[in-house]
Amino acid sequence: MKNFKIINLKSQAVQFMNEKEKNQFFTKNSLGNYKWENLKAIRNKKIENIAFSIFTMAAFSILILLMCGTFSFIDSLIF
Repeated sequence: MKNFKIINLKSQAVQFMNEKEKNQFFTKNSLGNYKWENLKAIRNKKIENIAFSIFTMAAFSILILLMCGTFSFIDSLIF
């Protein structure tokens, strides 16, 4: 069953509901005052951001190591 985060746009109150509760809630209340998000999508965004950060740090680390190796090679040619 899907879980949802429902935010009241006026009071910024947050409620967590499953799919059945969400459907009941929006039959009684209008959608105009509320914003809802799927919690699984929020978790996937966080995982993608963490993976992107780790990949970027690894790429920069490899570039720095390659630069150090290039500088030591140039230094060995000069002296």
